[in-house]
Amino acid sequence: MILMVEAGFMFLSFLVALIYNGNDIEPLLISCLITFVIGFVLRVPLLKQEIMNIDRRLGFLIVALIWVLMSIFGALPYYIGGYLSYTDSFFETMSGFTTTGASVISDVESFPKGILFWRSLTNWIGGIGIVVLVISFIPFIGAGAMSLFSAEVAGPSKDKLSPHIKKTGKILISIYFTLTLLCIISLYFSGMDFFDAVCHSFSTLASGGFSTKNASGAAFSPLSQYILVAFMFPAGTNFTLIYYATKGQYKKLWINEEFKTYILVTIIATVCITFLIYNPTIGLETSFRHALFQVSSLSTSTGFVNTNYTDWTLPAIFILYLLMFSGAMSGSTSGGLKLIRVILLFKNAKNIIQHSNSPKGYLPIKFEKKVVPSNVMNNVMTMFFLYITTYVVGVLILLLLGNEIVATMGGAVSCMSNIGPGLGFCGGYGNYSQFSPLATWVLSALMYVGRLELITVFCLFMPAFWRK
Repeated sequence: MILMVEAGFMFLSFLVALIYNGNDIEPLLISCLITFVIGFVLRVPLLKQEIMNIDRRLGFLIVALIWVLMSIFGALPYYIGGYLSYTDSFFETMSGFTTTGASVISDVESFPKGILFWRSLTNWIGGIGIVVLVISFIPFIGAGAMSLFSAEVAGPSKDKLSPHIKKTGKILISIYFTLTLLCIISLYFSGMDFFDAVCHSFSTLASGGFSTKNASGAAFSPLSQYILVAFMFPAGTNFTLIYYATKGQYKKLWINEEFKTYILVTIIATVCITFLIYNPTIGLETSFRHALFQVSSLSTSTGFVNTNYTDWTLPAIFILYLLMFSGAMSGSTSGGLKLIRVILLFKNAKNIIQHSNSPKGYLPIKFEKKVVPSNVMNNVMTMFFLYITTYVVGVLILLLLGNEIVATMGGAVSCMSNIGPGLGFCGGYGNYSQFSPLATWVLSALMYVGRLELITVFCLFMPAFWRK
């Protein structure tokens, strides 16, 4: 069924190709038909099954397979059209669906409009989460919907806005769709043409970062750049909080520790970088705009660029490097470790230090005045260990394949955190085309495990997970 849904989105891209009469009409139509037919053939044996009950183990497996399956078939338009090799096509598609925004395309402006629309659409689909779309609108998903949701949203925060998980999914999608529509309108009236406004809105709310321009955000006016920042911020905010804000429950925002940290980190990082990169020749406003844009872009894992930040001073680049790891809020479309985990890690470190001074005292870790259960802290520590270990292993493999160290370290954390631009030749206005085919597959794997927050994938390889 999911392939038939993907074919439907491909058909939208085919219609765009027809409107602009590009050379991508045939590749998109063929890809759409192949995907739909195979999806239909796989669906036929299940036609008599009205309700599908899914336990947690099967939920993890389905979620893990969906992202791979969608990327395998989503790569077809690039490959059939002869625009990219299949390795690069898969990388570009996985980058889209995982909302990474890393690209192997050197000249994106040479690609036809239908393909560019499909590219941005993969960002938008991946942003809300393929699984959220599935549990919201596919009727035969029954009691297993929560299992799928838990596997898809693997962090410490899985807030339900309704007792019914399907209704929660629909509320999330309505917020996502509304923000996307507002972004399109705002960008259009800021001077972007309608096509660019739609594609950049898809990428912005998804925290994806795919652009229709080689210069990314720098191709547009300062006003457009500020609007992109204005919508990148809610993209990095927990959608539950956005829902409460629309209901006038603003108190929930002010008491949310992660939200306050998100604002504080954005302000401090922007001020520090503005000071570090200030240049009288471009002025204070431009320096501030460059700093704010890149802080917002990389902390929310959107990945747009409005300046070549690889030319900045090392301290400024290091701040961006740290933001690549931390990410924004849990329950948002952003990647990275998520701020809630970073907060809990610091609280745990503080607790250990305090406990060393009074070893017999009971010093619970508290978050928003509530005691954090030990199993939650164990999960956070496990996630942190897996994240760092996977990153180190990924970097070592890429170095063994002969890649340059700065680009390797930046590219690995960027792909794992689903950001897009990295450091070195893959940072700023650069791309990932200089990596070898084998390294490209390694980076695709890092995007994949990063999007599913590691645990969902690694659980599948544990024999104990499959035992009754």
